[in-house]
Amino acid sequence: MKLSHKIYLLELFLSLVLFGFLSFTYTTYENYYKNDINRYVQETTRTKKQEIYEAITSASQRQERKRRIYLYIHRKAITLYKNGYTNLERLKKKLIKEFDLRHISIELYLIDKTYTIFQTTYLKDLGLNLSVITDAKAFLDKAQKEKNIQIAKNVSIDALDVGYRIYSYGYLKEGLFLEIGFKDDNIQNSMSHLISKLNTKKTKTRLYAIEKGNGFWNYYEIKKSDIPSKVSFFKNIERFPIDAKKYDDVVIASHVLQKTFINYKNDTVEVITPLYKKDMFDKIGYVDIVMKLTLDISDKLAVLEKTEQVFYTSLVVLSSLLLLIFFFIRNGFTKKVETIAKSIKNKSKIEDTTILLANDEFSFIAKEYNTLFDSLKKEIETNKKLLEENKRFIADTVHQIRTPLTNIMMNSEMIERNLKDDTLSNFTDQINASINMLTNSYEDLAYILSYDSIEYEPATISLTHLLTERVKFFQTISKVNLKSLQAKIEEDVVVTINPIECERLIDNNIANAIKYATPNKPITITLTKEKTGIVLEFGSFGSEITNKEMLFEKNYRENGSKRGLGLGLNMVKIICEKYDISYKLSYNEGRNIFSYTWKKR
Repeated sequence: MKLSHKIYLLELFLSLVLFGFLSFTYTTYENYYKNDINRYVQETTRTKKQEIYEAITSASQRQERKRRIYLYIHRKAITLYKNGYTNLERLKKKLIKEFDLRHISIELYLIDKTYTIFQTTYLKDLGLNLSVITDAKAFLDKAQKEKNIQIAKNVSIDALDVGYRIYSYGYLKEGLFLEIGFKDDNIQNSMSHLISKLNTKKTKTRLYAIEKGNGFWNYYEIKKSDIPSKVSFFKNIERFPIDAKKYDDVVIASHVLQKTFINYKNDTVEVITPLYKKDMFDKIGYVDIVMKLTLDISDKLAVLEKTEQVFYTSLVVLSSLLLLIFFFIRNGFTKKVETIAKSIKNKSKIEDTTILLANDEFSFIAKEYNTLFDSLKKEIETNKKLLEENKRFIADTVHQIRTPLTNIMMNSEMIERNLKDDTLSNFTDQINASINMLTNSYEDLAYILSYDSIEYEPATISLTHLLTERVKFFQTISKVNLKSLQAKIEEDVVVTINPIECERLIDNNIANAIKYATPNKPITITLTKEKTGIVLEFGSFGSEITNKEMLFEKNYRENGSKRGLGLGLNMVKIICEKYDISYKLSYNEGRNIFSYTWKKR
């Protein structure tokens, strides 16, 4: 991987780490603050519920302590009524005066057999039918049955003036009842005072009464009302059939699920929760009272919004900073590295003045590279000239060798023809072997000089015939070198290759075998047709060639003591690769075996 890519990946990794850390920090803070808001909502709800419940409980306890007094007042009221105080206003004044009721307010009600209030000192209750109020009807029935006075077990909250009252019910005669409502004036303005106390700039509290009667859940807000009568009031309150499938949230919160609903709406939270306690009905006479609390959390959300703005600002600043770092690295480092690397790859000088004039490490490297480039360029030009001169010298030498070599060969043939006996045959063999070796080297040099400039066209040739001729050519050389050639050549083997190149391949293998093989041991040459293709093998006894991979490389010699051009097997490799001939060197039973395979087409 390129260094510049590594740097970019490192910057990307650091960016992801920083963004991840920033996001994690913000998410953690956001969750903490949201949980803090939830805790605030829950704590405020719990506190207000407790205040309301304690206020109701306190009122109930105060009234409970006066039950015996209320019972005594009611008995006196019945006696006075029967003794002629049938006017309720006159009876009320008489009771207040006789019992010195300075801190207790009373209201009197006459109720007929239909449970309807037909006369009262509290005109808002006039005409109200108490049969719809379950506990009131039960007390009236019991009073009639037992011919006595019944006092309610619980404090009631008046639907219109929301005052705390406790009611007593007395039997007068068949179909006629006297009801008295007692209110302790020392209890400060009842529920209305409590609600106003609970309401602040940030909170608004509303209470709802849930009653059960005549197959319906009755549901209304507990607050002071200007409606002139309870008859009108109860006609307009919300009612839900007890077996209804759909209720208002307030009703659901109370008797249906007995759970708290918390709804977030923009800058406020609305909490709907029941005040239910197992003794609630005994204390207040309702199935339940439900509190609807609205909390203003705009200031808390504003803090969260500011935090969010800080987060996004941080993201923008961090992104800008990382972008600046990227361009700084790009222009100040990676771009210069890429320019230098590109010049090295293209083998050209560095011409970029922003690098050369920067007076930094890259400038130093660029200048040193340019100096080295100029020096190497001069060296290359000098070497090219030397190579051309060397090549020209070798070509001239080869050309100069050709004529005397031809003369030597002709004279050798003349000597052999004019010999009368074999006394000089040993010397003539030596001469002929030297001539053949020189001819082989000459042919190698001629090919090396021309293979990259002359195109050697492939042709279909008889490998059987060419191999037989070359074995015959090397017989004299092997004889002089105390070696023998044993050839096993299959008939009618035809391949596609240039004849001169095929001759170079054969000659170099035989010549190397003669040069390096063990004396007085046979050199085997085999040509066979096999399933994989045509296989040509040269085997010779001798020490195992250790570096088999390097043997076919240019100027490599396995045995440094043997002098030579060091071009033969490299020439063979070039020819094999040109014609897709696979070559392999192996060692078996004391012999180095060179194998060449023409693959079957």
